Amino acid sequence: MADDTATFRVTGMTCAACSTRLEKVLGRVEGVEKATVNLITEVATVSGPVPVAALYEATRRAGFEPVARKPRRADAPTGPTPAPTILKVSAALTLPLATLGMLHLHAGWSFVVQAVLSTLVLVIAGRSFFVTAGKLLLQGAANMDTLVALGTAAAWATSMWAWARGSHEVYFEVVGVVITLIRFGKWLEARARSNAGAALRALAELVPATVRRRVGDQEIDLAVDDVVVGDVLVVRPGERIPVDGVVLEGASAVDEASVTGESVPVRRAEGASVFAGTLVHEGRLVIEARRVGEDSTVGRIVHLVEEAQAARPPVQRLADRVSAIFVPVVLGIALVTGAVHAALGHGVEPSVLAAVAVLVIACPCALGLATPTAILVGTGRAAELGVLIRDVSALERARKADTLVLDKTGTLTLGRPSVEKVKVLPGFTEAAVLQLAAAAEHFSEHPLGRAIVTAAAGGPRWPASEFSAPAGRGVVATVAGPDGAVEVRVGGDGLLTAAGIDVAPLHALAAPLEADGATVVLVALAGKPAAVIALKDTIRPGARAALDALRARGVVPILATGDQPAAADAVARELGIARVESRMSPAGKAALIEGLRAAGRVVAMVGDGVNDAPALAAADVSMAIGGGADVAGETAAITLVGGDIARVVTALELSQATLRNIHQNLGWAFGFNLLAIPFAASGMLNPMIASGAMALSSVTVVTNALRLRRAGR
Repeated sequence: MADDTATFRVTGMTCAACSTRLEKVLGRVEGVEKATVNLITEVATVSGPVPVAALYEATRRAGFEPVARKPRRADAPTGPTPAPTILKVSAALTLPLATLGMLHLHAGWSFVVQAVLSTLVLVIAGRSFFVTAGKLLLQGAANMDTLVALGTAAAWATSMWAWARGSHEVYFEVVGVVITLIRFGKWLEARARSNAGAALRALAELVPATVRRRVGDQEIDLAVDDVVVGDVLVVRPGERIPVDGVVLEGASAVDEASVTGESVPVRRAEGASVFAGTLVHEGRLVIEARRVGEDSTVGRIVHLVEEAQAARPPVQRLADRVSAIFVPVVLGIALVTGAVHAALGHGVEPSVLAAVAVLVIACPCALGLATPTAILVGTGRAAELGVLIRDVSALERARKADTLVLDKTGTLTLGRPSVEKVKVLPGFTEAAVLQLAAAAEHFSEHPLGRAIVTAAAGGPRWPASEFSAPAGRGVVATVAGPDGAVEVRVGGDGLLTAAGIDVAPLHALAAPLEADGATVVLVALAGKPAAVIALKDTIRPGARAALDALRARGVVPILATGDQPAAADAVARELGIARVESRMSPAGKAALIEGLRAAGRVVAMVGDGVNDAPALAAADVSMAIGGGADVAGETAAITLVGGDIARVVTALELSQATLRNIHQNLGWAFGFNLLAIPFAASGMLNPMIASGAMALSSVTVVTNALRLRRAGR
C-alpha cells in the first residue's frame, strides 16, 4: 500500500447514510485526495498525505469511532458470534410486554407493568439508538438510528400520554417489539455479513498464528506478527510456511496450490524460494524470511481482495445518491403522514402510529448493503477459485465481453518452451552460437530467453554487458566470448533489420522449422546473420475446453502473438481459433484491440504480463496470467492465478453472477421501500410488523448475496 494511504476500522455505522456521510466528512479534511468507507467491512481507506490523527478526529466529529487496524492475522474477520447479551435482555423484557399488550387487559396493574417494561427496553436496549441520533442531531445529520429513536420515542410518549388521560389505547408493546426486532435483524445481518467474509478469512488463515524461530541452537516459539526479515524459521512436515523466504536447509514436496494454482506439489530444496501459506508435505525446512506480513504473497493477495471489496462499481452510484437523501426524505414523509391522519380526524394515537410505521419500515440499510455485500462475496469467491479481481468496475465490463484476444506463449501454452534445434549459417558452430545467445539472454525474463539459457547450461558462461531488451523484439548485448567482445542480437526480424542486417539467409533456415510448428528466433553476431534457434512449447491442458466454453457464450477468441505465422497457426488449429494475428509487436496488439473496440466490440485481453502491458491497458477487460507471487507487479484488472486459461471462463461467469446479484439486491431494496413506505403511510400497517419487515429486508439482501458463494462451481 502506498505510504500516503491510510486504512482504519470504523465502529458505530448502522446504515448507508453513515458510510456516505463519513466519506464526505473525511473528504473535506485538508489534503485528502480520496476517501472510501465500506459499510460491510467497516473499513475506511483514505488517500493523501494526511496525518492519521486528523482522520481519527474527523471520524469522531462525524459521530463514529476510529479503531487502528491490527496486524493482518489479528485483523482477520471472525466467525459468527452468539446473540449479544443486550438482545437477550431486550427479548426477555419484550416477551411479557407483548403478551400483555395483545391480551388487552384493562386492569391498572397491566398498564403499570407495560409502562415499566417498555421504559426498561427503551433505556437498556434502545439507548444506543438515542445516543447516536443525538450526536448526529448536533451536527445536523440523521441516519437509521434517528428513524428508530424517533419512532420508538413517539410510540412510548403517546402511550404514556394516553395512559395518563385514562385511555386504554396504549401501544407500549410497540416500543419493545420494534427495538427487539431491529436488534434481532441487525444480529442476523451481522452473522450473514460474517459468512460473506468467509473467503477472505480463509485466505488470512493460510498463515499460521505462531512460528518457530531458530536462535543459535535453540528454537523459540513466537507470534507470526513478530517475525522480521532475516529471521531463520523452522517449518515441520504438515505445517504451513509462514512467510516468503528462501530454503537454507532441508528438502520437501510443497503444496503451493493456494498461491500458484499448481495442483501437484513441487519439490523445494536448498536455495529455492517458498511462499507464505503453502503446505510442507514431508521433510523439515529451514528458511530465511525475505517478505513478511502484508508484504508476503498471502498478505498481498489479501490486500488486493480487500481493495477490490472496498471499491465502488459504477452500478452503485444511484444507490449512493438515494442513500444520501433517504433519511431526511423519510422523516418528511413521516411528518406529513401524521399531519394528514390528524387532519382527517383519525385521532392522535392512530396518527402517531402511522408516522411511527413509516419511520421503522423505511430501510436505508438494504440500499447500502445491496452492492458491497455482493462485491464482498463475489470477489472472495473469485479468490477461492484463483481469480484475483483488482478493479471491481471490470466486473461490469467483463459480463459484456464478446471478443477475447489471447497471447500465445505463457497464455495458451505453458510458457516453458525448450530448445529443439539450432541451425547455423556457414562459418558458425551450433555450440558457440547457443552459448553466445544464452549469455545475451542471461538477464531476460521472457520464457524463450529463459529456455535458451537453460539449454546452454553446463557450457562456458561468458559475461555480457550493455544489455537492452526493446519491448517485444528481443535482446541486444555485448558478450565477452572466446574471440573477444561481440555484439549479440537474439530476436525477430525487426531487431536485426533495425541494425541493417540481412535476414533472408536466416528465413531460409527457419522455413522448415516453422512449418513443423516451432517458434524460431534469429541470431546475429557482430552485425552478421548467424543462426536460428527453434523452440517448442506445450499447449496448456484444458485450453481447448476453455475456448469451447467461451465460444458457447458467444465470445470470439483471437490469437495475437509476436511469433511466426507457422507456429501461431499450428496452435490456432489445435485450439480451433479462426483468426490469428502473428508477428505482432506490443504496440501492434494494442492497435488491434483499439480497432476492435472502435468496431463496437467489447474486448477482453489475456496476456502473461511480460510484453503485453500496452494491449492489457487498451482492453476493456485486462486479465493477466500469473502466479499468486506475481500479483504485486500486475497492472491488469484481473489476475488468473496459476495460469489456468479455464479461469477466464470462471471470471466471466462470476462477473455475470455478481452483477446479476447486485441488480437483484438493488431491485429488492428500491422495491421494498417504494411499496412499504406508502403502505405504512396509509395507516394500515402495525409498527411492530413494519419493524420486522425492515429488519428482514436487510437480511434478505445479505442472504441473497451469500448465494454467490456457490457461483463458478
